[in-house]
Amino acid sequence: MWARQGISRPRALAGGMAPGDYDLVIGDVLETLPGWAGRFDLIIADPPFNIRFDKGSHEYGATEYKLYRDDMTEEQYLEFSRRWVTACHGALAPHGSMYIVSGWTNLRQVLDAVASTPFHMLNHIVWRFSWGVYTRKRFVTSHYHVLLLVKDPKQHTFNKLKGYEEDVWDREEVGDPGPPGRGEELWEEGDVWFFPDYNRGNDPDRIKGHPCQLPIQLLRKMVLTSSSEGDLVGDVFSGSGGTILAARQTGRKVVGFERDPDYERVIKEKAMWDQEVPRWGEAKKGQWF
Repeated sequence: MWARQGISRPRALAGGMAPGDYDLVIGDVLETLPGWAGRFDLIIADPPFNIRFDKGSHEYGATEYKLYRDDMTEEQYLEFSRRWVTACHGALAPHGSMYIVSGWTNLRQVLDAVASTPFHMLNHIVWRFSWGVYTRKRFVTSHYHVLLLVKDPKQHTFNKLKGYEEDVWDREEVGDPGPPGRGEELWEEGDVWFFPDYNRGNDPDRIKGHPCQLPIQLLRKMVLTSSSEGDLVGDVFSGSGGTILAARQTGRKVVGFERDPDYERVIKEKAMWDQEVPRWGEAKKGQWF
């Protein structure tokens, strides 16, 4: 499939995923993605949030990290969002789905961009996490937004978890055991996601090089829910290559798209390029994420 797109085929692996089941396209996604019209079963997009990173921002000032352009005007960001969301719609198969991850600062422009396309929004998910920047006169921001979009609301992949619960509750007090057999993990069944064992400070998959890296648990949840084994996943704005790794762990084919060639090394390190990737579930039997 890669030859038809003018992309070199990865060299054969010793085992695990078959050669040709993952690849990376370096170039502007607005120019490269149209060549994949109707191909993807799922696309995951973690675009720039347009929050104007600078070298004085926390760890991003370290020499081990390279910042990307994140300083558009509101009008520029809206137009940029419209263009790449439209490109993703065209790259999806008729039954395809897409997840968009966004902060709250410029969420309005992302929602307006989505509304300008034929996409149907199935869910507006909140991923809450257990860290944030200390503030004195406002609540700490400790969440991201995740939009689940589909081309056809009557024809898309949605793999419900075993023992799926429609009603979702949260333990409000530390130590409250709740109803027998139920606990905070049931947030995973609704549109508020929380991974109690995850903390960015002890993320085993986090590497130096890219300032913004989503947890593999989060990406694996998207991949497992909205695609099937053997499906083709698109990793738009690949960044550090987390989606590529999650797709390889779960038996999906995947293509990453990244504009900056300086991130290629980071992506290939995180995605375990030319290495056998253990299937998720072999070491974590019975766990989805």
